[in-house]
Amino acid sequence: MSNVSGNAFDFKLFLKVLGYAKPYRVLFISSVVLTISLGAIGTARPILTRQVIDDAILRNDPELLVNLMLWLIGLLLIESIGSFAFMYAANWLGQSIIKDIRIELYNKLQNFRLGFYDRSPVGQLVTRVVSDIETIAQVFSEGILVIFGDLFRIAVMLFAMFFFFNPMLVLISLSVIPVLFIATRWFQRGIKGAFQAVRNEVSNLNTFVQEHLGGMAIVQAFGREAQEMGKFETINARHRDANIKSIFYYALFFPIIEVLSAISIGLGVWYGGMNAAQGGDVTVGELTAIIIFIGMLFRPLRQLADRFNTLQMGMVASERVLKLLDSDHELEPKGQRQIDLEGTISLENVAFQYIPNEPILKGVSFEAAKGETVAIVGATGAGKSTIISVLMGFYPYESGDVKIDGCSLKELDTHYLRTQMALVLQDVFLFSDTVRSNIVMGNNISDQEIWAAAERIGIKSFLEELPDGLDYNVRERGGVLSAGQRQLLAFLRAYITDPKVLILDEATSSIDSHTEELIQNALIALTQDRTSIIIAHRLSTIQHADKIILLDQGKVIEEGNHAELLEKQGAYFNLYEKQFTAAE
Repeated sequence: MSNVSGNAFDFKLFLKVLGYAKPYRVLFISSVVLTISLGAIGTARPILTRQVIDDAILRNDPELLVNLMLWLIGLLLIESIGSFAFMYAANWLGQSIIKDIRIELYNKLQNFRLGFYDRSPVGQLVTRVVSDIETIAQVFSEGILVIFGDLFRIAVMLFAMFFFFNPMLVLISLSVIPVLFIATRWFQRGIKGAFQAVRNEVSNLNTFVQEHLGGMAIVQAFGREAQEMGKFETINARHRDANIKSIFYYALFFPIIEVLSAISIGLGVWYGGMNAAQGGDVTVGELTAIIIFIGMLFRPLRQLADRFNTLQMGMVASERVLKLLDSDHELEPKGQRQIDLEGTISLENVAFQYIPNEPILKGVSFEAAKGETVAIVGATGAGKSTIISVLMGFYPYESGDVKIDGCSLKELDTHYLRTQMALVLQDVFLFSDTVRSNIVMGNNISDQEIWAAAERIGIKSFLEELPDGLDYNVRERGGVLSAGQRQLLAFLRAYITDPKVLILDEATSSIDSHTEELIQNALIALTQDRTSIIIAHRLSTIQHADKIILLDQGKVIEEGNHAELLEKQGAYFNLYEKQFTAAE
């Protein structure tokens, strides 16, 4: 995609953006017809004004004066109604289009690989989805339609001025137009760069605020308030400076236009007055109409530079948004096969790396039979969580194969597959909503089913103790609950969907003493009669597992159940001894 930030206007990109108006072609055409009609109606008013002065007032014709005034009032009324209809239709068109684009973009973001989010600041993506798309609306509401209307109005007015009035009077009055075009071109070039800087600084500001509000606990814990405030002040100052630069161009350009407009009117009055004083053919009504025309002409000319810049900024925003929409290589790889899970999982010599030449998994192989509980243990950085990411299809593996019920993961529809799996993470994410909403996650599950499931896994008393029960709002990220309470809700959320495969990724590492027994009982209920993959640092929580896999630096070094591994007195035995000694 070509870069619209250069001097050349990207018509290919513009046509692509214009294509989003296709479902609203009737509204688009109606807006075009309205803007053409308004241009013609506006041009008729000065011509009628000349007739009012020359043919009615100066000739003492009251009847003609009344008729012409009624025509003027009627035209003004029609123009007012037409302006309202155009503004409403143009903005309706713009908002309808960005609604479609925003839905398409958000849907696309939901299907991007997790690796994309590892590389992309959240604040930047928020800017794309919210403010950049809002800027695209201005392409239609304040850009192309208004520019077309202004250009048409200017062309009609110039034609009318030369056709109905003294050509020399018109030429002398409009002799400042070349200077106006030079000033407009200067303004357009300067303001475009200033607006691009503003958009970049808005993105940087959003990114910084989003990141630091999310990590405020770390900022406060390490006493970084002053340092981070300094960084914020620097970014905020850059944002201010970028805006002030754009204001500078406006502050200089508009007075220039006002001065040129006054000079144009002065030249017209000078020539017209001299011509009339010398018995020429310029009438009072004609001179009055020319003054009105100059005011009407300079208004769209003054706004055109701003309109073109709005259009250009819309194109810059469009390029950013459409770049995301066109990023098919960022999409999750999805196969076509949809299978009903039995629960057999096998990894066959799987290799994976987040960063090239920095392998995380180095030929990992193991199998989990249907209904079997497999625990994965190992030191931090051994690759435990990476196995889960690969198994869930979050990241594509480099080589080897992952098979679900004998089918390669690459052949399966991962979206359909995940509807039959449940994942509980160490850092439980809860939405700012009720307990009920966070448990059912949009599924058609009744309150009776929730309470029954809570009782089966032994956490009904916990839910009953919440102030509003299932209606209790957990706030953003579940901040009003303890880590153990959030994990209990995550267990219930996983259990209530009756998954064929359950995955617990460090889900028991943050438990407190008060909820430890609840979680242990919930674990037994969760893993019963289903294939379970459990990652844990606390070996006491996985001693019941059918199979334990010990990882070290991306490789499987030991495999067996708890008793077998202890009997070997190898790496697992040493790890168990260290934890047992530490516990004592």
